[in-house]
Amino acid sequence: MKPNSPTSAAIFALAMIIAGASGCARRPPPAPAPKPQTIDQLKAAIAGVLERTHTPGCGFALVSKDSVIFAGGVGKADLATNREVTGDTMFRIGSITKSFVALSLLQLNEQGKVDLHAKVADLAPEVKIVNRWDATDPIRIVNLLEHTAGFDDMSPAETFDMSGGPQVPLLETFARFPEPQIARWRPGTLQSYSNPDYAVAGYIIEKLTGKPCEDYIADNILRPLAMTHSDMRLTPEMRTALAQGYRGNPPIAVPYYPILLRPAGEMKSSPNEMARFVRMMLNRGTLDGVKIVSPESITRMETPETGLAARAGFKDGYALGNYVTIRHPIKTHGHNGGIDGFLSVYAYMPEQGLGYFLSINANSPALSQVEDLIFAYITRGVANPPKPAAVPLDADVVAAAGFYQFASPRNEKFKFLEEILAEGWTYTDHGKLYRRGLIPAPPEELVYLGHNQFRTAKESGADGVYCTDHDGNRYGCGELACFRKVSPVWPATQLILLVGAVLTMATSLGFALVWIPRKLLGRMQGVRYLAVRVVPLLASLTFLVTIILWIHGGDSTFALATPSPFAIAICLLTLLFAILSVLGFALAIRSFGYPMNRAARLHSIAVAFAALGWTVFLGYWGMIGLRFWAI
Repeated sequence: MKPNSPTSAAIFALAMIIAGASGCARRPPPAPAPKPQTIDQLKAAIAGVLERTHTPGCGFALVSKDSVIFAGGVGKADLATNREVTGDTMFRIGSITKSFVALSLLQLNEQGKVDLHAKVADLAPEVKIVNRWDATDPIRIVNLLEHTAGFDDMSPAETFDMSGGPQVPLLETFARFPEPQIARWRPGTLQSYSNPDYAVAGYIIEKLTGKPCEDYIADNILRPLAMTHSDMRLTPEMRTALAQGYRGNPPIAVPYYPILLRPAGEMKSSPNEMARFVRMMLNRGTLDGVKIVSPESITRMETPETGLAARAGFKDGYALGNYVTIRHPIKTHGHNGGIDGFLSVYAYMPEQGLGYFLSINANSPALSQVEDLIFAYITRGVANPPKPAAVPLDADVVAAAGFYQFASPRNEKFKFLEEILAEGWTYTDHGKLYRRGLIPAPPEELVYLGHNQFRTAKESGADGVYCTDHDGNRYGCGELACFRKVSPVWPATQLILLVGAVLTMATSLGFALVWIPRKLLGRMQGVRYLAVRVVPLLASLTFLVTIILWIHGGDSTFALATPSPFAIAICLLTLLFAILSVLGFALAIRSFGYPMNRAARLHSIAVAFAALGWTVFLGYWGMIGLRFWAI
C-alpha cells in the first residue's frame, strides 16, 4: 500500500472543485532551512519537523555502499509508554514489501524456476482473471510487477483483515473481491498502481515454492541478509518492538490489523535492518559475501520495460517494485510505503554509493520534509550531476501538443474525479513547451529533452513522454500515470457545469442569510410556500456537510472499511442529498402554480436544478448511498 490512497485523492479532488470555484489564494513557499552538517544537527532538524507536524517519532538509517553511517531515531515510538525510537524499533513499512516480492521472483527467475514473461493464467489458473485481450496480450508476471496489468486497486473493504481469526488465504481474498482482477485496458499499455498486482505476484511465489510468500521472503532474503527480526508476520517479539502508529492532531493511536493482500504491504522492519537491505541494493544484489540476486537482476529491477512509456524510451518510472524519484538534484531509486499510522521510504543513489531509509509512525506531512533533510545531509559535498539538457522542439512534440485527460485511474470507482481534475493542455509557444490545467492556474514551462520526453526545470530526470498505443491513440505518460489526448469540449463543458452547479447551490446559502433572519424577525408576513426555498437550501447544506465530513474524516482506511459512524454518515448523507434534490426540483416546478415572488421562484428552480444535476452525476458514478465497507 502506497501513500496518496485513491480515497484520499478523491477527497482532495472533490475539495479542489470547491476551492477552484472560490478562488483560494496560494501562499508563497517558506524559505529553505539551512542544510544540517552533522548528525546532531540533522536529528535536531528532524525533531523540529516532528514537533511542527505533530508526528510522534521517526526512525532512519544513512548508509554508504561500504558501511552504515547512522541508524537510530528521534522522538517517541509509543506515546502511552514514553518509549523512544531507536535503531531497532520496528515500523510497518507498507508497500516497500513490493521490493521484496520483486526480488523473490527475480531470484526464482535466476534459478530457472520461472520466466518473468510467463502468463499468469498458465501459472495460476485458479485466480479468476478477466482479460478480453488475452488472445493477443495476456497478463504476464512482469505486468504485475510493473503495474501494467490493468488491474483496479483494492477497495477499502479489501484492505484490512479485522476478523481476528486465522490468516485468510490469498486465493480466498481474490474470490471474495474479484473486481480488481479485471483488466480495464490492454495489458502492457497503461500503468496504474494496484496492490492486487503484487498480491497475485505473491500468490505465484507460493505456487512456485510450495510455501507461504512471507516464509519464502524470510528464508531467502531477510535471514541471508541478517535481517534477523524483520518479517511480514506479527510475532510476539515483533509486537514488543513495533512502534505504535498514529493519525490526526493530536495523535490518535491506530489499532494494528493485518492486511488481506499481504505481499502488497505487510513487511515490518527497523532502521538497523533496512540499512542492510539498502546496502545490498547499492552493492548490486550482494552484501557481505551473501548473494541475493545478480547485478543484472538489480538492473532489471530498476528498469521498466512494459507499458507504452517504457517502450517509448521512458526509463525514469516504476519498474519491478522499484521506481525513480526525480524531485531531488540527484535521481534516486527505491520505494515508499504507507499504511494507516505509518509512512516509510527507502532510496539509494547507485553512482554515488549512498542511500537511506526512514519511517514515521503517523500519517503526516513529516515524511517528505524529513526526507529532504536526510537527502541534503547525506549528499553534502557531493557534486550534483548535470540535468538532462534541453533540445529544440521537433515536429513530433509539436504534433503531440493538445488537451490530455487522465486515463489510468488507480480506482475505477473514483475515475470521474481524476478525469475532472487531472486534465489540461500541453502547448508550444515561441519554441517552448508548456502545460496548464483545465482549472485556471499559471502555466508551467517544460524542458524538452528530445525523443518526446520532457521534465520540469527543477527535476533531475524525465517527467514524462508522449507515446502512441496500438490503435493510434496519443498519450502522455509518466510514472504510474497516463493521460490520453482528447477533445477538450466535453471535459471543459463538464467542469463548467459542475463548478457552476456548486456556485449556484452556494448562492442559496448566502440568500438564506438574508431571508431567514427576516422571517424570524417577522418581516415576511404573508410569505407562503417556504418549502420551495427551504428544500433546495437543505440539499445545498447536505452537499456542503458531506464534503466537509469527507475531507476531515476520510483520511483513514479504517473509517471506510467498516460500517463506522463516518462511513454510515457519508452513505446516508448522499442518500439524503439525492432525496432533497429530487423533492426540491419537484417543488420548484410546482411553484409555477403558486402566487409567490418571481425572483425567489427562479432562484429556487436554479438551485434545485443544480442539486439535481450533481445527484444525477454522482448517481451515474455509483456514489449515492455508497457503502464503502461492502465493496
